[in-house]
Amino acid sequence: MLLVAAVSACTVSAHAQSSDVAAGQRMYRDGILPSGEPMTALVAGDVPVVGTQFSCESCHGRSGMGAAEGAYVVPPVAAPFLFTESPQPQRPAYDAKSLARLLRDGVTPSGRELAQELMPRYELADDSVAVLTAYLLQLSEGNSPGVDDSVIRFATVVTEGVDPLEREAVFEVLNTFASEINRQTRLESERWDRGYTPESRLPTVFREWVIDEWVLSGPGDTWGQQLESYYRDAPVFAMLGGLGTGSWGPVSEFCERHAVPCLFPGTDSPSAAKGDFYTLYFSRGIALEADLIAAHLAKHPVKRVIQVYCDPDVALGVTTLRQSLARAGTSEATIAHDCREPLPPIATGDDTATVLWFRNEQLAGLPAGRKYLSSTLLGSGLMAPLLSLQGPVFMAHPFRLPGKADPALKRFEAWAKTRDIELASARQQAQAFFACLALKHAVKHVGRFFVRDYVLDVLDHSQNLVAYLPFYGRPTMGPGQRFLSKGGYVLPMVDGQAQTAQAEWILP
Repeated sequence: MLLVAAVSACTVSAHAQSSDVAAGQRMYRDGILPSGEPMTALVAGDVPVVGTQFSCESCHGRSGMGAAEGAYVVPPVAAPFLFTESPQPQRPAYDAKSLARLLRDGVTPSGRELAQELMPRYELADDSVAVLTAYLLQLSEGNSPGVDDSVIRFATVVTEGVDPLEREAVFEVLNTFASEINRQTRLESERWDRGYTPESRLPTVFREWVIDEWVLSGPGDTWGQQLESYYRDAPVFAMLGGLGTGSWGPVSEFCERHAVPCLFPGTDSPSAAKGDFYTLYFSRGIALEADLIAAHLAKHPVKRVIQVYCDPDVALGVTTLRQSLARAGTSEATIAHDCREPLPPIATGDDTATVLWFRNEQLAGLPAGRKYLSSTLLGSGLMAPLLSLQGPVFMAHPFRLPGKADPALKRFEAWAKTRDIELASARQQAQAFFACLALKHAVKHVGRFFVRDYVLDVLDHSQNLVAYLPFYGRPTMGPGQRFLSKGGYVLPMVDGQAQTAQAEWILP
C-alpha cells in the first residue's frame, strides 16, 4: 500500500515537472504564458510588445547559446551558463529569484542593469517564472544523442530508386570529406597529448566523424518505421545530405520528432510544414518550379492550362500548380501519361498553355502552343539543343543562369580533382560537399557543446557560407529560413536554347 502510494506520488511529481518544462518551453520559444495568453513586456522603457514579437528564442536562439544582434552580443541563457557563476562579466549564478528580477527589472545578480533597448522588461507572475526556470535548467544541458567521448555519428539517407552510380558518386564525396576530417582530428589529439596545444583547448572537442548509410525501401508510408529502427540501433547527432526520390516528408517528420538536424538532403521534393525547424533544404525544388510557372502565367494569362506528367515523383509540382491556378480562376486539366508510350494528341490553341513535367528522354511529339518545361527534370538537357520544341517555350529554372560564372562550382571541382573524384553527378556531389562544409563549420563553432539546436542556430547565422554553394542563384541563410534558394528564373527557349538575356527572376 505504502509502495503504491510512493510510486503514485513520484509519477505525479514527474508529470508535473514534465508539464512545467513543456510550459516553459512554450514561453521561451513562442512567448506564450502557461495561461495561453501572450507574454507582455516593455522595450526602450515605454514601448509595449508581446512575447510573440520578442520571445526569448528570437534573441538567445533555440539552443539558448546566445547570438549577435547588430553590434551587440546576446549572452547565453542555456543551463551550463545561466545557473553557474560567470567570470566575464563577473556575476553570481542565477536562481529562480534572481532570474525573476532580471526578467522584470533587467537587473543581473551582480546588480548590473541591462540596456532596455535590448532586454525587454516582462510582466511575469511567480508561477510563470517558475516554469520558465524549469525549462532553462535543462536547456542545452549535456550533449545530444549521437556523441560520445571519441565519435560524433551522422547518417545519410538513401531512398529506393536512386541511381546506383549517383549514390556511389555522392558517397565518395561524403567519405572523402569525413576521412580528411578524421585525419586532422587524430593529429590534433596527438598535439594535445604531446603538450603542443594551449591549456584552454579541451581534448574532448576532438571527435572522429562516422557516417552511417540508412537505406529506405518500399512505400513512403513505411519509411518512418525504418528510420525509427535505424535510430534505435545507433542514434545519430545529425543527418547529412542524402538522396531521395519521391517526397522527403517521412524523413522530415522523423527529424522533427527526434529533434535531429537534417542538413541539405539531395531531394527535389522537399516537405516543410509550418513551424518545422530541423531540416534545411537547398530549395523547394519541383514545388518552386510550379510557383515560378504560376507567377509567369499571372503576368501572361491564358484561359486554360494542361499539365502532363508520367513520373509520380513530380506529383508535388502538379498539385502545387493546380492549387495556384484554382486561386487565380484559371481552368486546369491534368493528364497522367505512361512514360513508355508516345504522347496522345493534345488539343491546344492561343488560349492554352501546356506544362510538361518530363525528363529529357521523354520530350518527343510535344503539342503546339505555349509550353513550360522543368529544368530540374531535364538536368543537363537544359544546355543541349531541344530542336523538337516548336512554338513559345519557357523553362522554369530554380538555379543559376546557364552559362554564367559559378565560382563555388569551380572551388568544388578543384577540390574533387585533387582527390581524383570523378564528377559523375556534379549537382548532387557539389550539394553533398556543401553539406559537409556547413556541418564542419557548425561543429567547429559549437566547440565542446555538442547540442543539436546549437548547430542549427550557428547555421542560421552563417550567411557567408552561401558563397560556397554552387548551382543556385541568390541563396541566403538566416534565422527561420529553411530554404537557401527562394526564387528562380523563367527562361524563354528558342530552337532549344535558353535565352538568358530575356530571363525573368521571380521570387514567389
